[in-house]
Amino acid sequence: MRLLLELIAFIIIVIIIGLITLPFIVDPNDYKQQISEQVEKATGRTLNLEGGIGLSVFPWIALELGPLSLSNANGFQAEQFAKIDGAQIRIKLMPLLKKELEMDTVVLDGLILNLEKNKAGKTNWDNFGNSRQKEEPTSNDTSSDEPSAGVAALSIAGVELTNANIFWSNESNGSDYAVKNLNLKTDPLEPGEPTAVELNFDLDGDAGLTANIALTSQSAVDIENQLFTLNDFTFKTKASGQDIPEIDLTLTTDITADLEQQIVTLSQLRLLTYGHVIESNIKATQILSEQPQFNGQLTIAPFNLRQLAKQLAIALPVMADDTTLELVKLDSKLAGSTDHVNLNDLVLTLDQSQLSGQFGIKKFAKPALTFKLALDAIDADRYLPASESDTDTAPAGKSAAGSLGTASTATANELPIETLRNLNIAGSLDIGKLKISGTHSENIQLNINAKNGVVKLQPLSAELYQGNYKGDIKLDARGKSLKLGINENLSNIQAGPLLKDLNGDDKLSGLVNANVKLSGQGKTVAQIKQTLSGNGKFSFTDGALEGINIAESIRKAKAVLKGESMPASSDVVKTDFSSFEGSFTANKGRINNPDLLLMSPLLRIEGAGNADLNQEAIDYDLEVAIVGSVEGQQGKDLAELKGLTIPVKITGSFNEPKPTVDLATLLRDNATQKAKDRIQDKLKDKLGDELGNIIGGAFLGGKKSTDDASDSGDKEATPARSAEDELKDAIGGVLKGLF
Repeated sequence: MRLLLELIAFIIIVIIIGLITLPFIVDPNDYKQQISEQVEKATGRTLNLEGGIGLSVFPWIALELGPLSLSNANGFQAEQFAKIDGAQIRIKLMPLLKKELEMDTVVLDGLILNLEKNKAGKTNWDNFGNSRQKEEPTSNDTSSDEPSAGVAALSIAGVELTNANIFWSNESNGSDYAVKNLNLKTDPLEPGEPTAVELNFDLDGDAGLTANIALTSQSAVDIENQLFTLNDFTFKTKASGQDIPEIDLTLTTDITADLEQQIVTLSQLRLLTYGHVIESNIKATQILSEQPQFNGQLTIAPFNLRQLAKQLAIALPVMADDTTLELVKLDSKLAGSTDHVNLNDLVLTLDQSQLSGQFGIKKFAKPALTFKLALDAIDADRYLPASESDTDTAPAGKSAAGSLGTASTATANELPIETLRNLNIAGSLDIGKLKISGTHSENIQLNINAKNGVVKLQPLSAELYQGNYKGDIKLDARGKSLKLGINENLSNIQAGPLLKDLNGDDKLSGLVNANVKLSGQGKTVAQIKQTLSGNGKFSFTDGALEGINIAESIRKAKAVLKGESMPASSDVVKTDFSSFEGSFTANKGRINNPDLLLMSPLLRIEGAGNADLNQEAIDYDLEVAIVGSVEGQQGKDLAELKGLTIPVKITGSFNEPKPTVDLATLLRDNATQKAKDRIQDKLKDKLGDELGNIIGGAFLGGKKSTDDASDSGDKEATPARSAEDELKDAIGGVLKGLF
């Protein structure tokens, strides 16, 4: 036994001596040509060994390489696929004899790697590693069920990658990126044991993108179980570019990758930028498949979006309230893949409003949005541009919506037709309380479907000013201009408060019911108004026309014509009514109302007219009948006009209607008839019925007797006529005394 042991020891000593002396006997530089040929055979690329090859065996099996390069694939731009200035690999000999691989720090310096994709979508590493001549499998299959003699243990003192540069060029989309000054350093690498990793590099890209990136982590690699962990992973970057603001970002997380199960977990993920925090936990599955999946929880801590936008040099839209967007936070479940993402159990806080529900995006290249959301309450006017009335550029009380309709301002406000054309949306939104354009509504229900250039808002409903609204709105953006179609119904809505909130005044009050069907087209709001066509009908009950006191206008006209003093103006500048109804047709922005009917205890108004939406002008001809006497409408002074029909014309603008009353002819005719009647009565009293009728008929232009009429064509009638004339002259003085 002792002899056997001595023999084994002797053999080992001989082997060691041989290995030590091998580098002195064999020079690896003598085999450069053979090495290059074998590489070319295996890869199809040319290996150029520009520097020397250093080889040592004891106590380390060490390989040191000087500068070398590997040629690029045919048809690509770069001359070289890869190049290094130097490399060093050292393996300890004695542990290797015990099937233990113990390596010193692996050093790679000055790496240059050129990665390319041509216009056909082929990369310069496709089929890399495949030999030109595939080796035929041998018939002698030496495989067995016996376990292979592998490495029992692996230990690497570390990896150092210095001064590396990686260039990426994609001819198919024209993008170019460069990773420069890449440095990687690790502590000892042992299976299952954590090691410190440090990585930093500079990134240059399209549109002037520049970034400095640094990574640190406590990493562990278990190759046997395909398990990788990165604890205390930290990612830091400062980036800027032509199309992006300057970014200062830090991301921390713990990462676990189980390649056997195809699972990657990101725990306690925390993103910090300019003092604002986003937190999440994400689990990805099927990571090695074509459709990896992920899910998790996303939390965005409360932050000031307006402040963040300022820090990032992002210009926010002009809003009426510059205190908006000061509070934003988000909590949501997260799920998705490489081409879609869903936010479930979403709760978004925006200032004083809270949005909850589900939101999804499909096909990131051409996004398709789906959602089912509920918003508790929002004042949308705070987030919209201020109206012209707020900036003293429009008359008081005029809304932004009204200003857009004027010919002078509309041309500058083109509608986002292209944006509407590209929308792909299917969703519903419920709003508890909404304020927009000054109006208030509750329990709004909106369904939106947008696809292939057609946007449909249907059904659309809301509780509005103690009544209900239902609508069906369609936008067609498939052409050069936007086509609008609306079908809206109002039920039992208080018109006064609605108009007050909408336009700043309540020219018309009462309980309104209406339905409208209109269509138009154009590139601006003004152009749509100019083409607006359709029809509708309306009815108001128990209301008033504010700003118009028709009764008072009649009183004043009556006083002027009778030479009386002007009556005092009433504090009540309105015309009350019990009902107000009509129908209309619209053609190119002009509204024709042929059957206007207003009824009140004092008045009955019938008429027709037109309203021009483009000029915001009205032109109505009305007939006002005095049917009663009401003290509140100054009916006492109009009692003598009861039964008369008075013509009234209303012109002017929507905001300043101007009524005029034509009483001249009416009162003149009325006074003449009454005078005739009084004279006739007094002549009868003074002269008798027969003579009174004769004189009255001749003087007042009344009807002649039947006999006179039958003899009117005879020449003998002339003397009788002359007698009447004489008699008229004789009693002229008497008549003056009677009146």
